[in-house]
Amino acid sequence: MVKKKAAAHILSEDERTTLLAIIDEQFGPGLIREEFDEAMLDLFENIPGFETISPAKASHTVNQLWSTYHGKEARREQ
Repeated sequence: MVKKKAAAHILSEDERTTLLAIIDEQFGPGLIREEFDEAMLDLFENIPGFETISPAKASHTVNQLWSTYHGKEARREQ
């Protein structure tokens, strides 16, 4: 499971990989942006410390994760 990283709500590379693997396992590689955002924010609710993440920080983190998720999807299509 993803561990809390201080109050700054920072995810390690391993934690990012784990979150993306959970999304991929539960929903597959074809989520549209809105679906991805909702799924990721739901996961944040289960990470100690992330249930209180500010909307701005959550958006920033989800944007970073989306870039990775979306990039993997594009590579699968090639």
